[in-house]
Amino acid sequence: MRNWTLNTGVSLMALAVMACGTGAWAAKPAVKPASPVLKDTPSAYGASGAQGVYMGEAKAPVVSPASAKGDCPDGAVGGDHPDLPPAVVKEARPNQCYTRLMKPPVLETYAEKVLVEPERVETRAVPEEWRWAERQVVDQPQRVERKVIPAVTRKVMEERVVQPATWREEPVPPVFEKRTESVMVRPARQEWVRSEGIATGAALVTPGDHQPVRYRADGMLTWPGKEPVAIQGSAETTEYLQKGSAQTIWCLKEVPAEYKQVERMVEVQPATVRRIKVPARVEKVERVIVEREEQVIEKVIPATYRTEKYKEVIKPARTESYTVAPVYKTVDKTRAVKAPEPVWREVLCERNTTPAKIKALQVALKQRGYDPGPADGTLGTKTVAAMQKFQADQGLPQGQISVEAAEALGVKIH
Repeated sequence: MRNWTLNTGVSLMALAVMACGTGAWAAKPAVKPASPVLKDTPSAYGASGAQGVYMGEAKAPVVSPASAKGDCPDGAVGGDHPDLPPAVVKEARPNQCYTRLMKPPVLETYAEKVLVEPERVETRAVPEEWRWAERQVVDQPQRVERKVIPAVTRKVMEERVVQPATWREEPVPPVFEKRTESVMVRPARQEWVRSEGIATGAALVTPGDHQPVRYRADGMLTWPGKEPVAIQGSAETTEYLQKGSAQTIWCLKEVPAEYKQVERMVEVQPATVRRIKVPARVEKVERVIVEREEQVIEKVIPATYRTEKYKEVIKPARTESYTVAPVYKTVDKTRAVKAPEPVWREVLCERNTTPAKIKALQVALKQRGYDPGPADGTLGTKTVAAMQKFQADQGLPQGQISVEAAEALGVKIH
């Protein structure tokens, strides 16, 4: 079930990335792309807390809706400054896509002295010494007998105001007139389009056996292995793992100006209020008058005692003990020297790759012993999952298919 979830999530993210830039197989402008690898430092977050794959913008005049079709996938439109780090925003070029990947932790093996049998104390019980003695105990505790003399009352009828006289205000609604006018909703602009990436089922997997790294509720990460390792992740790492490998994809597109016909209601006559007097409401009620209060007479009955025999302890029970030394053994354990952290990388999308390059990736992965599915040039679930395993085995940042990982596999992207 876990493998099925991983494959399904990766497929969805791959489809989202391939959807960016419909018609991307057409001739692309000769623009030098930015470096495929940015500095190994975590990115800053935007106010939304979202992270994802981003496509570089092309600075151009505002175009009509017809010429703007096919650049980016349909999705929510972001602001001028989404959660991209300044280095990506500055160096991004048209047809480049960026997202955050998870850089694996640095582990080391160390020897630790482990307790096999703890120190223990063996004891011998010595029974107590006692004798019979006598003491006075309460047979019947002191008690109080109470006698209640009821109160003397009488009933009378009185009038009281249930609701005083008031004024009620009745609103008279205003009179409006409908008018229609054309209003520009938004001017022409360049904005980021957001869509969801493909989830792999695990934000981070281990090299070799590709076991998923677990995120715990206390903010620690569990690194699988013979001896599982608890790793303290940063706030940014924790947020990334909560989001999972399905990172959000962003693409910069040209958005033309928007207009709409607006109907406005213009007030012709303002609202008024009419005051209406509401008379008071009176009713007759019955009231009880107490002529003499209730009385309570109390009588104290003293306690009674009896003599009983009991066991008086002369010497309490005790134990004689001796200590057995603890037993230890030395075992090898693994710990994290450096915690995992998110980093920004250029990744594959329809803007910077072709079916032929994707097929080359699938063939290269198959030759390395990974299962990318059929070599059909389509970026699907198995291809992204196989690439994540290759990234884990090579110690590369994991997540989407980065340009760095593709070229490490021997496939030239730029």
